[in-house]
Amino acid sequence: MQEITNPASGAHRRNGENYQLLPEEIAAYRRDGYIVINDVLTEAEMAEIDPWFDRFVAGEFADAMGRDFCDMSQPYGTPMEKFQLVNAMLPSKYRPELANNIYHRISQAIADQLYPEGTAALDYEQFLAKRPKQERAEFAMHQDLGYWPKTENTWTATFSLALSDSALENGCLQVVPGTNREPELRAHKPKGHDEGGSRDDSHTLVIESKPTDKVAYLPVKRGSMTIHDERIVHGSGGNLSPHWRKTYVAAYRDAETIRQERAMGFTHSHEDSVDWGEVLG
Repeated sequence: MQEITNPASGAHRRNGENYQLLPEEIAAYRRDGYIVINDVLTEAEMAEIDPWFDRFVAGEFADAMGRDFCDMSQPYGTPMEKFQLVNAMLPSKYRPELANNIYHRISQAIADQLYPEGTAALDYEQFLAKRPKQERAEFAMHQDLGYWPKTENTWTATFSLALSDSALENGCLQVVPGTNREPELRAHKPKGHDEGGSRDDSHTLVIESKPTDKVAYLPVKRGSMTIHDERIVHGSGGNLSPHWRKTYVAAYRDAETIRQERAMGFTHSHEDSVDWGEVLG
């Protein structure tokens, strides 16, 4: 079992709202498909986000959100009281006060460093919370690109900000380094497809692992983050701890890619009406 950390990163890298990546971190991101950076947001900045996160996860805005408030580990329609992995998609859409928050601004500056040849823009965001002592609050191994329509430029940087400490016990992110360089995307199927399940029943897609896959675990402290690309195989285990595991995800893509997505009717909302046979080709 391999745990990945990055002790060279930390709050000393911050200059205002700019967190400076090192050239070797950018090279590692492109080679391995992910990086870990520490102490990106201050405790005061995190405290601006915490109340909004808790309100969404508690279901305060559920009536307006439809399927954008769901359990990512179970079928749509699962009663809220039985949620294991709480998902609130596109929080800034439902509460515009969250737009351009401190996390957005700092992650935007990092995305610009990872993608200097284009125009990185925020594509989507989500709040994720694993309830305490929920062994099945897990993300199946997948590649993010398997969820999305085909576009000319697939470049994506997905940031996962830890709002609580993330460790093996509570289901931290796990990745298979280097799978971002595989020549073909792995086949993705809806969870429960063997029983006739489809993407209309559950958002979750699954892949088959390979015998050569070597998983690395990415534990991070509150205020730190992981960043991964669109092709790396990744997922996370359940939460065996007595505490919530809380994560704020924000994904950046090229502005032209986002325009192409929206032209297809794809906004990353679970309420999108998309002909997947057409957009996946």
